[in-house]
Amino acid sequence: MKVTTALLLVAVLLTVPASGQSAQLTAYQALRTVEREKGGGWLDRLVEMRGVDGDPQPVRWLLTFRDDNARGGVREFAVTAQGVTSERTPVRAAGSGTPAVMVSGSLNLDSSGAFAAANKQAAAAKVGFHFLNYLLQNSQGAPVWLVQLYDTAGLEVGKMEVSAKNGGIVSRLRTPPAEAAGPAATATGPVTSSPVPTGGTFGDRWVEGGGLVGHVSRWGEKSWDATTNTAVRVGDSISAFFIGRPEQPAPRN
Repeated sequence: MKVTTALLLVAVLLTVPASGQSAQLTAYQALRTVEREKGGGWLDRLVEMRGVDGDPQPVRWLLTFRDDNARGGVREFAVTAQGVTSERTPVRAAGSGTPAVMVSGSLNLDSSGAFAAANKQAAAAKVGFHFLNYLLQNSQGAPVWLVQLYDTAGLEVGKMEVSAKNGGIVSRLRTPPAEAAGPAATATGPVTSSPVPTGGTFGDRWVEGGGLVGHVSRWGEKSWDATTNTAVRVGDSISAFFIGRPEQPAPRN
């Protein structure tokens, strides 16, 4: 009996994720979770998506939808890999008006594509960063990703905007002035994350190019090429993602 109990305990422990290990998910995956748990009707009422501390993707997204039956006209779902973990109906500020809803068919760039665009520009500008914040919202009637880059101290080292409709760059990577970036800034270039990992040629190449630092051990040379030397993948719309159409390979530059 004791042996059986011990075996059952081991089996349970093996099925529980290690402490602190949380699965990352993209914006499309978060939307799919809402569709599965709350119904597909919400997808046509999307107002905004927020994801913070991306590494490179967040472990939690906040999705805001228009809901005329809610007290503030919107409903917010918090989504993780475990599903919809909470929901609330926040009160909008007075005079904020009716929230603009995004057309789901115009969402042709997942947050993974937004990361690829930001990482490519950071590499070109030799800007190192440690994590990212994502914000998807309407801008002049079209969905746009705002991607903000931060170093290990939590200081913003750059931000850019990319169209979620066609993958075009709305605003190129902008870095803060040297005096605003803190004492680590120098006259020769922007702030980079610290400490910087090393690891031979590949590690040196990563640091020299900027981009997501602190994660060399998790990324192989193939991943470097995929996020710096390829064009942003577009055309795999949210509708194609939901019906499970295989992704098309990203074109080479």
